[in-house]
Amino acid sequence: QKPLRSNGVARGTEIGTLVLLRHGESIWNIAEDERFTGWTDVPLTRRGEFEATAAGKTLQGRNIEIETVHTSLLQRAGRTMELALASCAHEDVRVKRSWRLNERHYGALQGLNKAQAALDIGEAIVHEWRRSWEVPPPLMGETHPLWDSIYGHPMYDGLDVSVEKLPRGESVAQCAARLEPYWFSHIVPSVRSGRTTMVVAHANSLRALMRIMFRRQVTDAQIRTVKIPTGVPLIYRLEERPVLEEDLTAPSPEDPIEGLSETPDYDLVPRPPPPGFEGLTGEMLWPLEECPTIWHDWKLQSAIDSITEAAIQAAAEDEAIQMAIEQANRRR
Repeated sequence: QKPLRSNGVARGTEIGTLVLLRHGESIWNIAEDERFTGWTDVPLTRRGEFEATAAGKTLQGRNIEIETVHTSLLQRAGRTMELALASCAHEDVRVKRSWRLNERHYGALQGLNKAQAALDIGEAIVHEWRRSWEVPPPLMGETHPLWDSIYGHPMYDGLDVSVEKLPRGESVAQCAARLEPYWFSHIVPSVRSGRTTMVVAHANSLRALMRIMFRRQVTDAQIRTVKIPTGVPLIYRLEERPVLEEDLTAPSPEDPIEGLSETPDYDLVPRPPPPGFEGLTGEMLWPLEECPTIWHDWKLQSAIDSITEAAIQAAAEDEAIQMAIEQANRRR
């Protein structure tokens, strides 16, 4: 007989580890000029590269070797994957990339400064576009300055859908709908086979993925409040539990399966963190008994902060030197 949880439900069968990792800080994530990025293919900052490296070292410190990794087509996720795997990759690691793991498409908002957009358009509607589960932003049109850099990019040639059918703007629910087939066709088989699997993606595509993964444990309202930090691995030790008839028919104040097509006969449920780790190296995302944990190496964070401050100071000094040289040249 399987041991019982504190709520009296029998445990399922432990099948392995899944790591969710948001890419490191990009040039459009910086606080001074935070922009709607979406499908715009921007690179990491130096801090973002350090965050990605730190994520790999954190996984290595937990003796986690990644055997399969799934990532998007966007370079900020791909570069994060490369830097993290340098520390934690299995010798036979398999890498798979898909447009379905791309960030939520922010439509016509892409490229706009978030704070300025709130002032120009209205804070309430911009907040709704950002945090709502079902409300999409205005769609991107062919006259948008970023149109050609997205729909003319060769990375979108030869996909399982034509370029004409790629999204022009998405709600988080629509992002989940195009991500869900990939979850069931590629990620779930990897996890259920026992391979240690990592998904390197983006803030909203990972929020959508959590909603798909834990559809009977979380609701749309809870997903709205989740903020996923850059470069911090979320480690789930999963067990597979059969879905009982009462699970499917139990009354709920909000239907947690609404808007998602698949209804599998099993749940992948995260185990609680191992004894001794609660409250020490992570914090809970939701106040649920079976909630996941954010794992974080605080020494590495201190190193990131000190390096960032040093880089800012060095940049300021370089700029001052360059200005002095230019002034001297003008006097000649």
